[in-house]
Amino acid sequence: MVKFTGDNKTLTKFLEGFGKDLQDIALRISEEQIEAAVGKETHYLRRQIGIRGGEEGVISISDLPKVVAFLKATKAGEVTFQQMGKSSTLHISCGNSKLQVPTSSYLQSQSDVSLIEKLIRKSEKNMWQSWASFPLDYHAQAKGEDFYPAAQFSKVISGKFSCKSEFDPDGEFVIRAGSKVKGKMFVRVPLTNVESPPNSANSGFAYWLPVLLSNLPSGDVTIHTGDDTVLVIEQPETGFLLVVMDQDYDEED
Repeated sequence: MVKFTGDNKTLTKFLEGFGKDLQDIALRISEEQIEAAVGKETHYLRRQIGIRGGEEGVISISDLPKVVAFLKATKAGEVTFQQMGKSSTLHISCGNSKLQVPTSSYLQSQSDVSLIEKLIRKSEKNMWQSWASFPLDYHAQAKGEDFYPAAQFSKVISGKFSCKSEFDPDGEFVIRAGSKVKGKMFVRVPLTNVESPPNSANSGFAYWLPVLLSNLPSGDVTIHTGDDTVLVIEQPETGFLLVVMDQDYDEED
């Protein structure tokens, strides 16, 4: 039996922090902590929160929107999750309310997690100086909340769009999207403690980048990147880690 008890509001916020469209997730339970990660071709996102009374193991959630809706509906102070195995029924108790949710043995959000985490372990071992065979020569600190305006790209620029990032060694990280026809939007994030070559680094990303940046924690975050490669944003003290995969970028007029 895998089991834990945690604060309802804290857990709800935690589960929603992986994106609105996420359908499933796996929770790695230890005695005092939950760690969860999702891995796709587009990105990897990991978060951690504290709990109490955790019994070590993995809890699988196949219908995350239903679980989040239940937590919001009950609003009780504490909630308890328990599950006999990865594909067993998930039992959730919150106050006088209970929810039982069937669980599938396959979770789409976990399909690429193990592969990406192998790359992450190698990069963490070399202090984020590289990602696979690609150098990460650009490092700095920023405030997570300074990235939030980028989440408005989709509201300002209609349809799908590409994003361009530029790491300026003079102390600025710039994200832009759009075209002359659709209009262009820029977000400029101040950087501190910059370590980089003298020239700028540029990478291209898809329209999902702004949504991912809206999930960043507030406060100090550390950035690692390079030219035409991944964007890594971490907050080691909270266990937060975001790795955004770059793509071929076609500059729009």
